[in-house]
Amino acid sequence: MRTGLLRCAAAVAVALLAALAFTGCARTVEGTATMATAGGVPRNNNAERQYPNLQKECEVLSEDLIAETVDADPLDIQSTFVGAVCRWQAANPRGLVDITRFWFEQGSLDNEREVAGQLGYQVESRRVAGIDSIVMRPDDPNGSCGVASDAAGVVGWWVNPQSPGQDACGMALKLMELTLATRA
Repeated sequence: MRTGLLRCAAAVAVALLAALAFTGCARTVEGTATMATAGGVPRNNNAERQYPNLQKECEVLSEDLIAETVDADPLDIQSTFVGAVCRWQAANPRGLVDITRFWFEQGSLDNEREVAGQLGYQVESRRVAGIDSIVMRPDDPNGSCGVASDAAGVVGWWVNPQSPGQDACGMALKLMELTLATRA
């Protein structure tokens, strides 16, 4: 009898969770759908000419070159996400390193600086390959570091070691230098 009650209670709980999940995800959003190029925001059509390799999204640098830059064996790197933000994870002699690249065509270095400040990161202005850039350091015991540059929008690299003692800023700066060195 007790087993039957437990099964019944479990079935009711599952049904309740399913109903909550459905109602939590189903909602109406006000507004009108528009294409990305609509709304008065001009496309950055100069980007491909000015920085031809930025258009290649996650292929701007080869996985072998990314691995080498973070002191990992090219056989010990894998892509973990490809999209507006590209991610890899590599194993070097000191542990795992998470690497993230982003490029926002309509983004700005000023916006990245503002957001980094709001997050409490140390922000340093710098020029990388002759391009206005910032270096961002969160209060992270493993020494995570990001670099963002004003390149046909904003492009950036974050290096997040999963163990302390690595030069994440040196790695992120090198990845940015390699990325910007491809500009016309």
